[in-house]
Amino acid sequence: MMIDLAMLADRLAIEECLYRYAHLVDGMQLHRIAEEVFTEDGSIDFGSARSVGREAIHAQCMGYQGALMGCSHNITNVVIEVNGDDARAASRVMAWQWFDIPDADPLRPADLLAVGGYEDRLRRTAEGWRIYERRGINFGTGIGAGSVPDPMRPIFQAMQGRTPGWPA
Repeated sequence: MMIDLAMLADRLAIEECLYRYAHLVDGMQLHRIAEEVFTEDGSIDFGSARSVGREAIHAQCMGYQGALMGCSHNITNVVIEVNGDDARAASRVMAWQWFDIPDADPLRPADLLAVGGYEDRLRRTAEGWRIYERRGINFGTGIGAGSVPDPMRPIFQAMQGRTPGWPA
C-alpha cells in the first residue's frame, strides 16, 4: 500500500490548525486566534455567539478575556476529508473551564466541563491551512463538574441539541 505523503502532510497541518485553536484558548492567548487559526473571511457559529471575519472573531474571542481564568480543551476523534485546497474536519471536544470568580480558590475543581464538538471547513492559504467556517456542537454541560454561568448560558443553550452533520 502506497502512502500519499502530500495527503498525510495536509492532514497533519489541518490537525495542527485545530489544536492551535485549543492551545491558544487554553494559554489565554485569545488575541492570536483570529489571525493564526481563521481565514480573513472566516466565521464562528457557537449558537448565539456568531462572528464573521477576523475582526469580529477577534472581538468575540477577546470577549472571553476576564471571564476565563483557565481552560483545557481536549480535542479527539478527528475526521478529515481533503479535496484539493479545501477540507472539512469533525472533532469532539471536552473543555474543562475555570471561570474568573472573585475570591474563589484558584486550586478548586473545574467550574464547568463542556462536552461537544466542532465541524470545520478549512482552506489552504499562503499561511497554511486556516478555518473559514467553524460550527460548535454542545452535547452537554456540567457533566460531572460545575454549571454554566449566566453570561455564557445563551451560547451553550443555542448549541444544545445540534447533531453532527458530518461525517454521517
